[in-house]
Amino acid sequence: MAKTQLPLILEPEQLRPLLGKKKYIIVDLSDLETHRAYHVPGAVHLLYELLSQELPNVAGELSLEAPLSQTLNQISLTPKHHVIAYDNLDNSRACRLLWTLDLIGHTHYSLLNGGLAAWLDERHPTEDILTRPEPGLQRFIYQAEAPAVDLLYLLQHLNDDNTTLLDARTAEEYSGAETRSQRGGHIPGAINLDHRRLISPEHSMRFKSETELKLIFNELGIKPKQGIITYCHTHRRSALVYVALKSLGFSNIKAYPGSWAEWGNNLDTPIE
Repeated sequence: MAKTQLPLILEPEQLRPLLGKKKYIIVDLSDLETHRAYHVPGAVHLLYELLSQELPNVAGELSLEAPLSQTLNQISLTPKHHVIAYDNLDNSRACRLLWTLDLIGHTHYSLLNGGLAAWLDERHPTEDILTRPEPGLQRFIYQAEAPAVDLLYLLQHLNDDNTTLLDARTAEEYSGAETRSQRGGHIPGAINLDHRRLISPEHSMRFKSETELKLIFNELGIKPKQGIITYCHTHRRSALVYVALKSLGFSNIKAYPGSWAEWGNNLDTPIE
């Protein structure tokens, strides 16, 4: 595929002239009710649950019910397509899709900054016609260098000075005051960064400016050349942190999809 000129973080006004062009697949990860009411013209709907299946202990793990190829073939993805993703909340669902694309080496993608909120606030066109693409027949496989780690990897790298763990949950979840698993707390050594700090509700749910984002990460001591692993409870919020870091030029980023749903329900893992 020829090198795309689209940025990772795409503004609504940049998307509008691309509507209807076949090289782009616009993917809406909003709830189905919202999608049926209004969506970006031509957007195809993808159920978030197909990316992250709710299972005991591993709620954020890669989907086991629907094979990855089957899921991505629902949107007729091919290696030639550039994916533009959004949702109707804080775009964390859309970011989870983009991280999933990284797993298969499909790097041609963008996030619609602000998602549906920004699109509607700025009065761009919408439609309620459901787009049903012809199912694809592609075979997608996980890359050897996919940006994902598992529980065993984390256990082996807890004391690794070259790796920084970023916990994207709330301060209450991080401290254990709010418990969503059998145990509360956080993975030893993890730094807390509530994913909501990266979003501007007053600016239609967009990411904060590049300068503001850099300040936030700098305050936490996060440097571009560090090895970083993000996690939350089911790797939805941490996928948003992952994309934010990517947008700033961080390249050594991975994620722990099992997240606290797995770690906190495993009675043998250390916690703080």
